[in-house]
Amino acid sequence: MHPTLQSMGVTSIQDIEKFTLRYEAGYDVLKIYYRREKGSLLPKSKKFKFGRSTKTVLADGGQQTYRQVQEPSLVVLRAMEELEQIVGKQHESKASKEDLIKELEHLEKVVNSKISEIKEKIDAMS
Repeated sequence: MHPTLQSMGVTSIQDIEKFTLRYEAGYDVLKIYYRREKGSLLPKSKKFKFGRSTKTVLADGGQQTYRQVQEPSLVVLRAMEELEQIVGKQHESKASKEDLIKELEHLEKVVNSKISEIKEKIDAMS
């Protein structure tokens, strides 16, 4: 019934509670959260990364200028459709303040990590 999710290795479909999708460093990151009993050894979430395809499109008909456009993977789009069937569309109907704060904190960690990585590369050149 959910072939895309099954092909991704998602087996506990009846336990899916919610999911999120964000764009990070050129990838779409899909995170699926599960309902788990207290003390369960099963993971509470699974994360999947999907690359984006890039294609060149005509930007302005008269000028013959082109630009590159990135599109999400068909697999992530199909997985989203299946997940919306399972949990409904409540997952992202409106972002709560708490969700936005978590997303901002995650972005800060990613940016700080990348800054540190670049500084280390610069130091290694000296």
